[in-house]
Amino acid sequence: MTVIRLGTLVSTNWLREQLASIHHNTNGILRILDTSWLPKPGIDSYTEFYQKSHIPGSKHFDLNQCVQPMPLIPRNLPDPKCFTDYVQGLGISSDTHIIAYDRFNTRPSVRTWWLFRLYGHNRISVLDGGLKKWVENGYEVTDEEPEVKRGNFETRLNPNLLRDYDAMVDNVQTKREQIVDARDVPSFMGETDLPPEIKSGHIPGARCIPFEDIFNPDGTFKSEKRSEEIQSIFDQAGIDLGKPLVASCLAGLTACGLSTAAHILGKEVVPVYYGSWIEWGQRADADLCVTGK
Repeated sequence: MTVIRLGTLVSTNWLREQLASIHHNTNGILRILDTSWLPKPGIDSYTEFYQKSHIPGSKHFDLNQCVQPMPLIPRNLPDPKCFTDYVQGLGISSDTHIIAYDRFNTRPSVRTWWLFRLYGHNRISVLDGGLKKWVENGYEVTDEEPEVKRGNFETRLNPNLLRDYDAMVDNVQTKREQIVDARDVPSFMGETDLPPEIKSGHIPGARCIPFEDIFNPDGTFKSEKRSEEIQSIFDQAGIDLGKPLVASCLAGLTACGLSTAAHILGKEVVPVYYGSWIEWGQRADADLCVTGK
């Protein structure tokens, strides 16, 4: 039996066609998730964003659901049992094709893409350009929330997609995996202000590919149709996609974008250091926090 690889991205045109023919769809279950979120205190993404407008048929997905933040890892992983229950309530089963989107900057949708794959569900794609592209195309939005039948999703952790602090410390010595950092260049170089408890700089040996560099001006990925653009970004950073690679950033969100970009190029496994610089900058010795090039 041949297993067809789902596209890392789907276009707004493709999704609209799927919604138009949903009653005749024989390709399995489709579930659209609105992951819109901003890292600002006091903002309820459900009421502020989802309830006001979303793509028809989509459910709200809260990245903070089932998550217990820790001082070293504020963007912690959700509790697996809680996550299973939450995702089942969104109508997601083992055969569901999930489409993740957001309305701002793609950070939550790529984190959602990585998170579901980490928890064993590879049938997920990112809507290229998100809600902004959808609206620019003139497609319909709604404030109606669909009713869904509870799914049978089960969490199955894939450890190949995750790296913790100890693994990263070991990697500095062994250089088993290349490290790519999704922060902007000044942050990577240690030239921006951080809270006093967090050191500046980057992990020894890391290379920098700023998250914003993997997108076109309209917010779409430099995608499959122009894969040489993404390939050149990795090449210019000195990253060989034929060798093992791990992605990091500030808090474990934009690193997922680099994992997504590599996946577009056919690299199935790019783990994310989920503690990223917030953890590293507080735990690592000063000689493991490199500033400058």
